[in-house]
Amino acid sequence: MATVVSATRLTRDDAIKTALDIELDITDTRVNYEAGDSFGVVCPNGGIEVQQLIKRLNFLDKADQPFLMSVTECTKKKNAHIPDFIPNPCTIRHAFRTCIDIRAAPKKAFLRTLVEYTEKQSEKRRLQELCSRQGTEDYAKYIRETGVTLLDILSAFPSCHPPLERLFELLPRLQPRPFSAASSPQLNPGKLHFVFNIVEIPKGEGRITDRRGVCTGWLDEITGCLQHSLINNCLGIALKNVSLVDKPKTQIPIFMRTSQHFRLPADPSVPIVMIGPGTGVAPFIGFLQHRLHLKQALTEGCELGPAWLFFGCRHKDRDYLYRQQLEEFRSSQVLSKLLVSFSRDSQPTLAPHYVQDNMKLHAAELVQLITDQGAIVYVCGDAKNMARNVNDAFIDILNQEKGMTVEDARAYMMTLRLHKRYLEDVWT
Repeated sequence: MATVVSATRLTRDDAIKTALDIELDITDTRVNYEAGDSFGVVCPNGGIEVQQLIKRLNFLDKADQPFLMSVTECTKKKNAHIPDFIPNPCTIRHAFRTCIDIRAAPKKAFLRTLVEYTEKQSEKRRLQELCSRQGTEDYAKYIRETGVTLLDILSAFPSCHPPLERLFELLPRLQPRPFSAASSPQLNPGKLHFVFNIVEIPKGEGRITDRRGVCTGWLDEITGCLQHSLINNCLGIALKNVSLVDKPKTQIPIFMRTSQHFRLPADPSVPIVMIGPGTGVAPFIGFLQHRLHLKQALTEGCELGPAWLFFGCRHKDRDYLYRQQLEEFRSSQVLSKLLVSFSRDSQPTLAPHYVQDNMKLHAAELVQLITDQGAIVYVCGDAKNMARNVNDAFIDILNQEKGMTVEDARAYMMTLRLHKRYLEDVWT
């Protein structure tokens, strides 16, 4: 268990998203990490949401009574077994709170099972449509894309009353959430920082209530008494001092993830290009802290290679994460170039709005750094849009600066990936 040391809001109150930096004390844990590594946070489902689900299932009076599970002797199901992620014995509340993913989008096979336990014919027919081959489009539109949950489905079909054993059998395990370390253990021994946006999910499109991200909402809740605002403090607004005296420690279960690959080159003279808008900047804070440590420790004649960072956010004054640190890294030459874009600020027509715009503005130098000096490229952030757009920008740049065809540029990018010179830490 890691102990929370501090929680800092990095965004202004009027920012579209709230970003929170949490500092953990890992001194008494077995956690060891390097700059760029990612780790998992073991989090529970929200207590209120679990209570709502138990109430809908009509088990409030039995929610905290222990029960035992066993496999039915006459079952015809192949490889039938008790889910290994639910302790036996267990309680209904514990199972839904800490073991089962109650937010998972219901799969077609699950909907097909619900048909058996639905009384009203019109509801039964609609469930059959959604899980049929002909209902594929509706399933995608109303179930998968909207992010509806088990509770939403049961609320939409009030005559459906599935038994607990079917839910425990079919619902998936509640998974830990991954985060990138936003610090270097060399510069901050025994400490681990990470940053995230608090996910807000509004009511609508089949969702019966406003929700927050399972993990980010929980982290915000348990660190509430520790939080302070970095931006407001910089603006001279008085902050309420938080004293930890006589207050219980806030602890978080964490573990290091395997197959870590997103790391700095062993040779510090190798040039690096970092691309990470928003909270995607997290591992690069760790990289730059590590480079600062190396700079302070380097002997005469040793040098750090060039380091570029492409960062982007919506507003310069609202959600420019780690602004002071980044500018200090640039001033100390730990960071050679800091290239920032603001997508929602009023700017001249040709000003870059996104990281890929800034890449194209510096195309010639960027290509030279990669093709001639052997730079390693690191990309961190959203896989669906940002990472794909960055890859497309590189293809355009290679076409423009090196005269490559689109096919040749794609092949070159694949070669960089194969040689671990184009590394991604992305999420969906």
